[in-house]
Amino acid sequence: MSTLAIHGGQPVRKSPISPSGERFGDDEIALLTEVIRSQKLNCNAGTRVKEFSSAFGQYIGRAHSWMVTSGTAAIHVALGAANLNPGDEVITAPVTDMGTICPILMQNAIPVFADLEAGSMCLDPEDVVRRITPRTRVIMPVHFCGNACNMEALTAIAEEHQLLLIEDCAQAFNTVFAGRKVGTIGDIGCFSLNQSKHISCGDGGITVTDDPELGERVLLFSDKAWPRSGTRRDHLFLAPNYRVTELQAAVALAQLKKLDAITNTRRDRGDLITSLLEGAPEIAPMHVREGDECTYWFYWFRVPSERRNEYVHALKAEGLPASAGYIPKPVYLYDVLREKKTYGDTHFPYGYAPFRDPENEIDYHEGLCPVAERGLTEMIRFGLSEFWTEDDARDAAIIIRKVAEALA
Repeated sequence: MSTLAIHGGQPVRKSPISPSGERFGDDEIALLTEVIRSQKLNCNAGTRVKEFSSAFGQYIGRAHSWMVTSGTAAIHVALGAANLNPGDEVITAPVTDMGTICPILMQNAIPVFADLEAGSMCLDPEDVVRRITPRTRVIMPVHFCGNACNMEALTAIAEEHQLLLIEDCAQAFNTVFAGRKVGTIGDIGCFSLNQSKHISCGDGGITVTDDPELGERVLLFSDKAWPRSGTRRDHLFLAPNYRVTELQAAVALAQLKKLDAITNTRRDRGDLITSLLEGAPEIAPMHVREGDECTYWFYWFRVPSERRNEYVHALKAEGLPASAGYIPKPVYLYDVLREKKTYGDTHFPYGYAPFRDPENEIDYHEGLCPVAERGLTEMIRFGLSEFWTEDDARDAAIIIRKVAEALA
């Protein structure tokens, strides 16, 4: 066993693993130029938003697809299509971005958090069942870090309890569960085109479904419920404006052509790292079910929490830019949820009759989802992109094994 760099040995890499490249180039510029020259930047005047929406629907295999302003908006549009009542409950994951949670509260519904599977940090179906109440209307699995939730089990639960299943696929373009792409398994799928995602137009989102009624409400909810047909202007129900511009759609169209290459490379590099870590002491790589395909928004693994900082320090010294954790704590421990900072000082929709029982209100506290809480204290992550070479992936695995064998 070679000496660790932190102890005076030679690092595996003389310079850190940090491959990079241009994500946006001539293809995006050409389509942007066409939009500018058309003088039609609004989606109701131009054609690019409609074109991208249709192209993405065909690409993923869903009948109805619509582009909106962000991944957060895509989820809000999905919940708006679901037509929830105030106080209805949405069961979702505690390790996610607030973009998953804000739309629930913005529809005056209540986020309920189920715990995660330790190996994948994806929603645990058994705990989902325990969280179902007469108020539950939606299950919203978050496909964490390009890895699929157990959609077979979650679909069965949703069907048994007559619940809507809305997939948060923000981190999971081209992720596959049992031969099917995520976003095509539940009633509605939601994607993000944020700067950091597999493909991007800076900010944007996509909501997809096969249900024609939900598809119609998705389109309406994104545009103030304005049908934009006929001669009489009307608005059919309360809804926001999440219209995206032709400029964003132009970039997204160019990006869509690159998506297969991007996700194939990320999948291959991530799977290679995991295979090379087999048997490494103390290392628990992210678990991908046999037959599934993970597209690795980043790569993560777990180590004993008491030595995590030492691992991170050693990994960096060997040339792997690793970081401790993901988000600092489960989202239910953020002030906005723990203190129920919603509308003014009302805490609405928490605790309001006739929507809910104030005597049995939801309490967000430490210990609510112990697997999620523990996982965040054990996780180490590092960036993994389509610019990584096979040698980069092999070196990453060599570094992790070297550190594990020295520190275990």
